[in-house]
Amino acid sequence: MAKRLAAMFEVAFPEYYAKYKVAFDAGVWEADDPGPWLGRAVIWKMQVLPHRDGLDQGPAATFPMGYYSGGEMYFTDLGLKLSYGPGDVVISLAGSLYHAVGDWEPEVSPSTVSPGRVSHVFFFPKKSFALLEGKPAQWANNTMTGVAPHVFL
Repeated sequence: MAKRLAAMFEVAFPEYYAKYKVAFDAGVWEADDPGPWLGRAVIWKMQVLPHRDGLDQGPAATFPMGYYSGGEMYFTDLGLKLSYGPGDVVISLAGSLYHAVGDWEPEVSPSTVSPGRVSHVFFFPKKSFALLEGKPAQWANNTMTGVAPHVFL
């Protein structure tokens, strides 16, 4: 899924993608993580009221999963209401725009998966981006995130 999100992000926000990718390559810890977001969050069966993700840098990607009805994505600053069901992806400036998820109700699951809505958010924390911007690939691993710059070089 992360590779598909990265491809969507690169098309939708090419300048941000290029900056994120360089910073991600400098800070990535998990070799199998394709990036370019360092942050991940799982919103487990929770109603999401209007908010901004003020600690994030640039665009974030989010997608819901589960068995539920309702749950549209609202961008209150823009007066937008978007479809936001399983299979939908939203990439937005979530740190700048107020957004919320509309009321949703669990639906009966056709499997053993419990009913309800789960959302995944991929983001880049501002402080991490500021620390990693302009650093070479593997900088965090090689320098213990700058604590011991001489140890692994």
